[in-house]
Amino acid sequence: MYKNRYQLTLHPNQSTQSTNNGFADEQVITAIKNSGGNSQLVLKWFFEDVKGYALGVWRKKYRDIPEEAWEDIFTDATIKLITRVKKDLTLKEGTRLKSYFTMVVEYTVLDYFASNKKEKVLPLMATKRVEASTDKYQFEESQMAELILQKLQSITENAEQVKVILLVAKGYKYKEIVAKTSYQSEGACRNAYMKGKKRIVNYLIQHPAEGKELKAMLMGNKL
Repeated sequence: MYKNRYQLTLHPNQSTQSTNNGFADEQVITAIKNSGGNSQLVLKWFFEDVKGYALGVWRKKYRDIPEEAWEDIFTDATIKLITRVKKDLTLKEGTRLKSYFTMVVEYTVLDYFASNKKEKVLPLMATKRVEASTDKYQFEESQMAELILQKLQSITENAEQVKVILLVAKGYKYKEIVAKTSYQSEGACRNAYMKGKKRIVNYLIQHPAEGKELKAMLMGNKL
């Protein structure tokens, strides 16, 4: 359990730091750390407010990002902010939570571009085979793909989440993925993708050696 540093009554327009238009940063931080009461109201207001603000800041700069990708980016950025706040994030003096979140969004945008670049360079399945490929080579490749699949499934403990992640990596849109999985909507597929991705990232952060092993598998190296 995280210690509650703030003892605030969550009412709009309270005189702490701001609040003619909503809730103060301390109230938002408290709402993130605690559940119940007016927490959901505070968080709904904050994330709707900062999403609109951050989109206004970055959408013109990053014009090539599709709308559905922005949704993934904001989901990622929201998870990062919540995780950091629960770990007792300390903002620099004079820095507002809205400004900090906007910065997190840009770093997530950069992660998005880096991820897309890696997917093009390091596809999960080779798109070309050497001319002299043999049945043995093809067999080893299929074995490697199966090992990767099993590894990801063991991390997420959810085969359907892994299926969504792999389909996204191959360039499928969420509306196409619905027809290929047990999920009933694009929103459910998007949620599965974010949950699975979060589990994998968190696991690899905690197990860096296995992260290197998985990277070697994706690159097609022998273990």
